[in-house]
Amino acid sequence: MSAFLKAHGTATAPLPDHWMTAGSRLLEPGRTGFPRRPRMQPGDRLVLYASGWKCVFGVAEVVGEPVIADDAPARWPWSVPVELLVVVPLLSNAPPVEAIGVAPRSMSQQSHIRLEPRHVELALEALAGVGR
Repeated sequence: MSAFLKAHGTATAPLPDHWMTAGSRLLEPGRTGFPRRPRMQPGDRLVLYASGWKCVFGVAEVVGEPVIADDAPARWPWSVPVELLVVVPLLSNAPPVEAIGVAPRSMSQQSHIRLEPRHVELALEALAGVGR
């Protein structure tokens, strides 16, 4: 299993606090986008990172191979099917990324970075203690 920190939003265009109900295509229907073909395979884990908020708000498992989505924006043509394992609906309730042992960072040039499997475990622990 590989693990990745998957960024969503930027400091200039952060996700809304109620990201699940804001009409976002973020993870609907069970997919997340990439600007180029990601090196991910089924079983890999994604720690979901709201970069503008500098917090982690979920963990997802990759459940299929990367594909080019028919209805994807031109800038994010690649899509990976995911299953959400745990999410925090309100970003204001999400733990800071430092809770999983990762420094906050701007990821404007990348949509994801590689993590160690221990970061996924720390994310699951941090998210388990969050009031939904």
